Amino acid sequence: MQTFTMFAPEAASLGKSARTRAQLMDAAIAVFARHGIEAASVNEIARAAGLANGTFYVHFRDKDEVVSVVSLALAAEIARQLDEDMRDIECAIQRVVCATRRFLQITREQPPLGWAFLKACQVLPDLRQQVGVYMRQDIARGVKQGVFTEPVDDFLIDCVGGLVLSALLSCLSGTAAADAGARTAEMQLRLLGIDKEAARAAVGQALDAHPI
Repeated sequence: MQTFTMFAPEAASLGKSARTRAQLMDAAIAVFARHGIEAASVNEIARAAGLANGTFYVHFRDKDEVVSVVSLALAAEIARQLDEDMRDIECAIQRVVCATRRFLQITREQPPLGWAFLKACQVLPDLRQQVGVYMRQDIARGVKQGVFTEPVDDFLIDCVGGLVLSALLSCLSGTAAADAGARTAEMQLRLLGIDKEAARAAVGQALDAHPI
């Protein structure tokens, strides 16, 4: 079943213990994506990795620990890719547009990662909070730049994040159009206080300046 590898390549040059741990983490993503986190079991994760249950417990205390480790690692990896893509972008509007489009592209191109991330967000408050930290930084930047007018509070972050997760579900389910990233970004900008025409124009400018 395991076809997704995110952690194994990074651990390829490390010792056997690190490689085995990475193998289990990749297997966990595959199982979470297929069955959901609550229905997943240690036995399924070990089997997907081609390892014995006892080997799993050498590296993780229980399923809850591997769920926590894998979920936060997913968030960190996605954030790393987004930061790399946007390191030269200062405008908060363009950062929001580019982050949204790139996030949906990354998860759309790697469905196991996307499904695992989506299902983890549904059941893990810590992961949602971590994702919210990244969103809050760019939104606060926009308030400071004078382009976003809505107060930055937990409710706003939940609304913006919920919009992205809904778009992710549509993309993974195959119901979203090719312009889902642009449309989602436009809706985000409107939530942040930018009117419809200005939001649409801003998305168009971002698409021209930073094509994917």
